[in-house]
Amino acid sequence: MSAEFGRRSCVVAGIDLSASNVEVARRAAREARRRDMPLILVHALGVPPRPAGSSRPANASPELLISTAQWLESIAEPLRAEPDSVHVSTRVIPGRADEVLIAESFTASLMVLGEDRGGVVTAEVGHRGCAPVLVVGPELMPMLAVSRPGRKA
Repeated sequence: MSAEFGRRSCVVAGIDLSASNVEVARRAAREARRRDMPLILVHALGVPPRPAGSSRPANASPELLISTAQWLESIAEPLRAEPDSVHVSTRVIPGRADEVLIAESFTASLMVLGEDRGGVVTAEVGHRGCAPVLVVGPELMPMLAVSRPGRKA
């Protein structure tokens, strides 16, 4: 079965708690506008490990989910207000950042990520993910495109 099976025409941006998250979102919006695609801002919400002896996984509290969703919306709103804005939606997904973003890459045309500490998440998504990856860094020329063989970034 091909990874193209579930492909949607959208740009997905991984938004974390770093200071560069607004720049990542802006850059993703520019890429979505350039491609005439909707943008999805995704935040992977870390959940605590399963309590010892418990058969149920630990979950984030409803309050944490709501406050995180509101925070992510605060990043999306200015993008929606821009002239010629693209459709912007948000998703808070409980899980490890690398796993969440790799899963999202199977339905994206482009992944836009910030530079994470040590580059672990970005490297995992670039290596195991399905969509090309655009990395936005703090420099004046904030991008590095990583594409799978045979794919267009």
